[in-house]
Amino acid sequence: MKYADCPGVFVDRHEKESEAEAIDVLMLTLDAESFLDRCLISVYREIPVRRLLVCDGGSKDGTIDILKKYPRVQTFIRPDIRTTGKATEFLFTQLETEWFVLIDADVELPPGWYDEMRKHKAEYDFMESSGRTLAYHFYRDFPLTRDANSRAYDFCFLGRKEAIKKFSCDDDYIWRMIDFYLRQQIEKSGYRYGKVPTAYRIHHETERIPYESDGEKRFFKVVYRFKEPEWIIIDKEKWKRSMQKFAMGAVKYLDPDYPLVRDDARARRPAGFDKVIAMLDRDWVEKNGPAWLKRYDRAASLKARLQRMIISILRPLLKKFKSSILLG
Repeated sequence: MKYADCPGVFVDRHEKESEAEAIDVLMLTLDAESFLDRCLISVYREIPVRRLLVCDGGSKDGTIDILKKYPRVQTFIRPDIRTTGKATEFLFTQLETEWFVLIDADVELPPGWYDEMRKHKAEYDFMESSGRTLAYHFYRDFPLTRDANSRAYDFCFLGRKEAIKKFSCDDDYIWRMIDFYLRQQIEKSGYRYGKVPTAYRIHHETERIPYESDGEKRFFKVVYRFKEPEWIIIDKEKWKRSMQKFAMGAVKYLDPDYPLVRDDARARRPAGFDKVIAMLDRDWVEKNGPAWLKRYDRAASLKARLQRMIISILRPLLKKFKSSILLG
């Protein structure tokens, strides 16, 4: 384990509180050893885990060995499933409990998370903890997720099995945008999705190259800086293909008029919807997602391209100026 730091004693809430209603916990893994112990120690402490169901994408690090240390784990090694969306759909088919938790392998639950979340069972059918704390490894709040109309970014959900019974997708593009599609599917099926403002999770990051076992997904690294963490593209061609798949997934699966998509704050960032859909061919958009044509034409216009170019030039200059001011 490269970065794991797991203080405390392992506590199995299911064994400790036999009267508590046990639920299934779902997790996707791919080279997840860095923070997996921290995640699982918090999961078993907080949640009465009936079964931990893991879909692994073919990890070549210590992920599988770590999973074997924990009780009631059922691991499905499925490198044939290429996307987060399809792997999530597969795990949904394995569910046996009315309520379940869906969580990322680099998320740590703080004390009281599950108890705080389940207070809202009568209010929501599927919910995320509104707060998101980034650990780089110093801790910083991520206030964007507290907005009711912002994306979740990572998996840390408590949900009702009934709410995801219609979830489906092809194994093509839904990888990095699964949180958008999941919420859209739940709400369009008539179920209640909500954010719990009194609960938060810790999303771990530190300097590393994610997904080292998958050559197609290994195109960036996270660099740890005290002043400002950075994502650095180490393979621009793979990054471009990934962004094209992101765009194709948005056009194929997402409704451009769905509030979470229409008002997403990322649309104002360099990697937002407008920039990535402009990478696509108009005929492809017309065939696979005609509802996106109006937004595509606007995003692909010369005016929009010039605006994004100017922003991409000015943004790093502005950051550098702010840093110089802060450093005196």
